[in-house]
Amino acid sequence: MANHKILGDGGRGRRTLALLTILVCLILVLLFLTGGCGKKLAPVPPDAVLPGKVRDFRVSQEGDALALSWLLPTENLLGQPLTQIQGCRVLRAELKGVDAGPPALSDFVVLADIDLAYPRMAEVRGEAVIYQDRNLTPEKRYYYRVAAYDQERYEGAWSQTLSHAWGLLPRTPQSLKAVPGDRIVRVSWQPVTQLQDGRPVRDLAGYRVYRRAGGESWIRVNPELVTASSFQDVAVLNDVEYSYIVRAVRRVGPDFIESVDSPVRTAMPEKRTPPPPVLNLVAVAGEGGVELRWDPSPAPDVAGYKIYRRQEGEVKFNLLTPTLVTRPAYLDEKAARGRIYHYYVTAVDTSRRANESIPSEEAAISY
Repeated sequence: MANHKILGDGGRGRRTLALLTILVCLILVLLFLTGGCGKKLAPVPPDAVLPGKVRDFRVSQEGDALALSWLLPTENLLGQPLTQIQGCRVLRAELKGVDAGPPALSDFVVLADIDLAYPRMAEVRGEAVIYQDRNLTPEKRYYYRVAAYDQERYEGAWSQTLSHAWGLLPRTPQSLKAVPGDRIVRVSWQPVTQLQDGRPVRDLAGYRVYRRAGGESWIRVNPELVTASSFQDVAVLNDVEYSYIVRAVRRVGPDFIESVDSPVRTAMPEKRTPPPPVLNLVAVAGEGGVELRWDPSPAPDVAGYKIYRRQEGEVKFNLLTPTLVTRPAYLDEKAARGRIYHYYVTAVDTSRRANESIPSEEAAISY
């Protein structure tokens, strides 16, 4: 009986030891998972997901560079509001030949790493990022991809791949002229016949004309390329000063590249068409002088009228009204009795030039 009791107690001891061992293991596992031992890991919030694609990614030429522009992503890969973004990474592939492509993934190398906190190699304007690639070689095609990365520098979704060919620029248009007219500006320049290195340009596609008013941005005013060395800009207003530049455009493969800007020229269109002549002028003798009446001008921009008088025997008419008359009537109080007078009236518009109509028919009176 005693031996049997001892054996029973030993079995319970072994079971207790096994339970303690399992408990210790569970504690160690919990400590490992919660960072209780060694370096404590920062908790990962559930919305810390990599950035989504950049928005509105574009590649275009600006002078002697290819300009890459895009808007920062606003969502993560799950479509949730983005909470972490540190910068953007730009990849470039360079292939020989303006019609080359498409590139392999192995052709891409890092062109720029743009930390938004210190964007030394790019320009950041709010959500917009602009990067200029000036390390370009003629007769090559360049491919670009962009991705935003988080604070751990892990890249999110990559943008679409865009490309642009590169070549020698055409020479700058010279002798630019901008001649204003009535709601029109005529722009002209010397034809461009050479590349920047002096060789003949054999693939000139035409010209692009750019305009701005005041402090506004430059806009292209010709939707289609101009093949002549002149352009008439009719989308202008009178009494507004406009500035113009012209760029020569060369076709390189399927793309176009422009020359640098021509010299700037300014022009201010102005109204040059005078109002129609005044009609039905009559002169009547009155108590206080000679009364003149006429029909109001139908022109909507008439500022007033001028009255001219010539006494019988005088060679030319003299202006009686240095200040415009605003009503279609006038009393000549300086007329003297016993004399013959001839009158005519003109209409003057509100333009900066103060265009004056041709004289009305004369009205004569013996006063």
